[in-house]
Amino acid sequence: MIRLERVSKTYPHRDEPALKRVSLHVAPGEFVYLTGHSGAGKTTLLRLLYGAEMPSRGRVLVGNTDLGRLAPRHLPLLRRRLGLVFQDFRLLPRRSVFENVALSLEVAGLDRRTVAHRVAEVLEQVKLSHLAQAPADTLSGGEQQRVALARALAPGPDLILADEPTGNLDPDNALAMMRLLVGDYVGGATVVVATHDPTLLSLVRGGRVVHLDRGRLEETA
Repeated sequence: MIRLERVSKTYPHRDEPALKRVSLHVAPGEFVYLTGHSGAGKTTLLRLLYGAEMPSRGRVLVGNTDLGRLAPRHLPLLRRRLGLVFQDFRLLPRRSVFENVALSLEVAGLDRRTVAHRVAEVLEQVKLSHLAQAPADTLSGGEQQRVALARALAPGPDLILADEPTGNLDPDNALAMMRLLVGDYVGGATVVVATHDPTLLSLVRGGRVVHLDRGRLEETA
């Protein structure tokens, strides 16, 4: 599902590379925790996986796609196959919960009836059906993160990338969020979660833990 081959990423005006010769293979159906302190390179690695960044050296493959050779016009097609969950939610604040979740399906060209059915299904999954018509900016932080997760899950992606998805949540909401991600993993999705919270690592039986330290990757479990 994912293969990084001796990937380095450098930025102008930075003395040290963000990533240094990182090699990683994630098989279909795996759950991988990506850990490390702030600034270790976790977000950079995830951004490489959905094409927001290009490697300075090495190869990044998602599925059978070499992202370094992918034309920019084809990036939206790649991202439709991914579920992306961000710490800062990235919702449309004045749109309803329903509209925010529906957006990922509408851009894929699905008809209204299919969109409505799938949105209702995924909102039930994250226990937000009662807030379907509420504007996103009226929700609590935990509710907004569940909307963001519903939006990511709605297309039924094979790969879910989550960047500190519990970073803005209290412990109870963080646990609920992780249980939803684990549920999708059990359903067959490949999941990569970047986190600095060690209390989350025991939630997935058989999950792998890889650790970034100043841009270098180490397998720890």
